[in-house]
Formats: sequence, structure tokens, C-alpha cells
Amino acid sequence: MESVRIFHTFVSMKTTGTSKPLVLFLVMLGCLTIYSCVKQPTSFIVLQTSDLHGRFDSSLAGLAGYVHHMKEEYKDRALLLDAGDYLQGTPGLYYSSHIDTVEKHICAAFFDWFPYTAISVGNHDIEAGMSVFSRVFRQMEVPILSANVIHESTRKPYFEPYKVFSVKGYKIAVIGMLTPHVSSWVAERLRPGLDFLSIEESAAYWIPHIREKEKPDLLIGLFHTGAKGGATGELGSENASLWVAEHVPGIDLICYGHDHRPAIYSVLGRNRDTVWLMNPGAGGEFLAQAKVLVSPRGRNRVQIVPELIKTDTLEPGQEYLNAFTPYFQRAYEYERKPIAELLNTIESRRAFEGPSAWVDEVHRGQLTIAGLHTDLLPDVSFASALSDNAVLRKGQLYLKDFFTWFPYENSLCILEMTGSEIKQYLEYSYSQTDIINFDTAAGIFYTVFKDKPEGERIQIHALAGGFDFVQERKYKVVMNSYRAQGGGGHLLEGVGWDAATIRARMLWESKTDMRQDFMNWEASRSPFRARPLPYWRYQ
Repeated sequence: MESVRIFHTFVSMKTTGTSKPLVLFLVMLGCLTIYSCVKQPTSFIVLQTSDLHGRFDSSLAGLAGYVHHMKEEYKDRALLLDAGDYLQGTPGLYYSSHIDTVEKHICAAFFDWFPYTAISVGNHDIEAGMSVFSRVFRQMEVPILSANVIHESTRKPYFEPYKVFSVKGYKIAVIGMLTPHVSSWVAERLRPGLDFLSIEESAAYWIPHIREKEKPDLLIGLFHTGAKGGATGELGSENASLWVAEHVPGIDLICYGHDHRPAIYSVLGRNRDTVWLMNPGAGGEFLAQAKVLVSPRGRNRVQIVPELIKTDTLEPGQEYLNAFTPYFQRAYEYERKPIAELLNTIESRRAFEGPSAWVDEVHRGQLTIAGLHTDLLPDVSFASALSDNAVLRKGQLYLKDFFTWFPYENSLCILEMTGSEIKQYLEYSYSQTDIINFDTAAGIFYTVFKDKPEGERIQIHALAGGFDFVQERKYKVVMNSYRAQGGGGHLLEGVGWDAATIRARMLWESKTDMRQDFMNWEASRSPFRARPLPYWRYQ
């Protein structure tokens, strides 16, 4: 060893009569040699995207240009991460997933082009279906991380739980996790053989395990779970990033997504250590960035300075545009396919104001399409607007417009519900503030009393045909598969069902994509006018 060698040299010099100044100089030189081998304080940069939902178009050119600049500046000290939800959301993505299955998938091409350091998995990536996400992940060079997605049979992780990167003598560990409520929202046929453990349980096991086994200098969580709130129950919390930061010691930085809310903040962990959290929001509008200084010793070994960067202010990366223009062109040609003519302009935001043409046209479609596919004619329809501030303007509707109306792939489902359960469902729905969870009903006449407390807001008067609405009677209710699987909590929290009850009450599920069925239906009645239905009112 170096220190032993220097000591023996020093002893030898003393016995041979070497002068003291020379000995002192040589000893100091040896000490400097030892110190030069010790890790020096080193700066890193962590860049994060999340919830891109297939938005790999020219709007990300600024982000691409900035990331490449940071990679040139920091070299291997730059880590680029994504927290999931990239496989559903745009016509171009759907084209790459389901139409052109020969070319490398645009999602795989995007993550490999930079390349990303690691990515985690989102609920919409699982919902794309195993045939899609397996193909995409096989095409990628990027590590895919998720510690709490496991094989049902072996109980072993399906994806790589975590990855350790060695840079400049430091070990940086990244662990991925996914909100476990995927099992409530995504039909089992799309995720055969997969199970999802709670984030609380998984974090309590994996973070100490990584600390003990790998002894990383920096531990980063790459989580597709929001800060807090959302669905709860036996699956654990839908949104648990804040819980992990406050209750599981050992993590330094949490890069999270899922709730689409850009944020940067810090909390004190259980050991009174500072844990930073950052979320870039959705669609690539922001890039989350953390400048990190790691030191080999000292009380504050890890210092983190995060920020959110608005991507539309960044200089576009021409190399990105050059590389992906063929994808953009194919997507443009696909999404410009004309479908039907709309005779009036409709807006999603009006769903909160009362009966709206945007949602009520969905009700019409659900009731009609379900009736065409099965002899189980539904009595009631539940639906919401799935986008904030979306507009479809009067005139020709193209395929891309139906992706505005229906951003994600879903099937149609018919469930059996009693009259009292329908009322409970609506009581829960009219307490929601997010437009995607604000369901209205068609097929029944009802009044919503704004000033009354939850539980007393909804008064149902009759069925649409004028027949009595009976609390104890069973009705057939049509809704999209996300809601029918428990998404939004309407059935799980509002009605009080569990997953087994949902399965028992499921009467029918379509084999086709709801968006495609809706396009075919509107094309068959084009030109069409979307009108509000007179089924409910505020009082």
C-alpha cells in the first residue's frame, strides 16, 4: 500500500543519514500522492422529464437542445431520467404502437437518441398493453426501472428494481417505482401475470437494502406516483412520493410524476435529513433540473439545488429536429385523416357549468355503441370530459381531433349497479374538482343541490323513459374501462366496492378501442351537431 511504502522509505532515510529537510519534503510529497487518490467533491446534474404522453414532436426541440448542451458541459456527470407515462396520448404514438409495428417505435427512438440514463414505468405505459410495452422495451438500450412491479407467480421484480452508476469514483443509485393502483385501473388482459406492491412497503424494503448492499453516495427515487392524496385502500396510496421522503431514511432526491403538477420543494426526513422532491409536470412544458455537489466526507455530503426550466424559452436543437422529422411526417399524415363534420364548436371546460355538448355527445355515443355491440342495452351512462380547456371547432374533424376528445385508449364496459349505488357514485363525482373525475350521467333525470353536503347533493327523479327510479333495483350502467376498473375512485371510494366486487359486477367489456368505435359512429352520422342533454340541472 502507498502509506506503508512511504513509511518504509522514511525509515530507510533516517538510517542512512538523509537530511531532515529532504525527509520532510518527501513525506509531504507522499501525503499529497495519497490525497490525490481520494475522491474529490464533484458536481453532477440531474435532468428529469415525466408524463410526456407521446409528445415527442417538434415542441421538445428546445428541451433536446438544452439537454445536449448540459451533456456536453457535464459529460458523464449528467444524468437524464424520465418518471413514466410515455406510451399513450398522441396520434403519432398510437400510429407507432399499433399501425407501423415494423419501424423502431418512436418512444424507443426518443429515449435512446439522447440517450436517457434510466426511465421508470407509468400506469399509461402498462395500459398500452403488454404486447406494446414489451416490444418498446425490447428495442431500448435504456434501463427500465420499477421495484414494485412483480411477477404474480414468482413474486420477483418484473423490471430491474434499481441501477447503480459509477461516475468519478462516486456511486449513484436510481430506484424506480410505480403507483400500485394500476391494478385497479388497467384490465388484467393488458397486464397478464403482473402484480403491483404498495410503494410504502416497497420503499421500506428496497431503500435500506440499496443503502446496505451498494453503499451509494447519492440515492435517487424515480417514481411514477404523485406527492400525496388520490386513491387509498389495501393497495396503498396512489400518490406516495411525499410519504417516502418523510418516512424512509436514506433517499436524497425524489424525481416524481403522475399528478401532472410541476413542483420543487424539500422536506425533513425521519432522521432530520433534507430530502428534495421535483416534478416537471406533463407534456414537456418544464424540465426539472437539480445541480448536485457530492463530497466524500463532512456533515453535508450531498448538496442539491433544483429548479424548473420552461422549455419553450430554450433554443431548439436542430439535431433533434433532423433525427425525428421522418417520424413527425408519418404522424402528420396519419392524424390528418378526415373523419366527420361537426356543425358547432364545443368546449370541454363547460362540463362544470351544467349539461355540456362535449360530455353529452360522449353519453350518446356510449349508449348507442354499447347497444350495437351487445344485447345488454344500458340504462345509464357515466362520462367526464378528459381534457382541460380543450376545444373542437365547427367544421371538418380529423383523426387528431378524436385524440383530443379521447386522449387515452379505453374500451367500453357495462356494470350492474343498484339505484342507491348510482346515487353514491354521483355524490362522489360532484365533489370532484379535477375535470377528468367530474362524471355526469345520462339516462336518468336528476337535480344537483350545490349548497348541500356530500351525501345529500343528488336527487334522482326518474329514468329517461319516464319510469320510476328505484333505489333497490339493479340497472345496467355503461362507462369507459378506466372508470369501470376503479379509476378516479368513483367505484372504490364513492360506492365502496373492492376489486372483487368490480369483477363480479362486470357484465360486458368491448373488444375494440372506444375511440375507434366513436370515430366510426360519428362518421356514420356526419355531419352531426353535438347538443347538451336535458338530464340534470343545478339548484
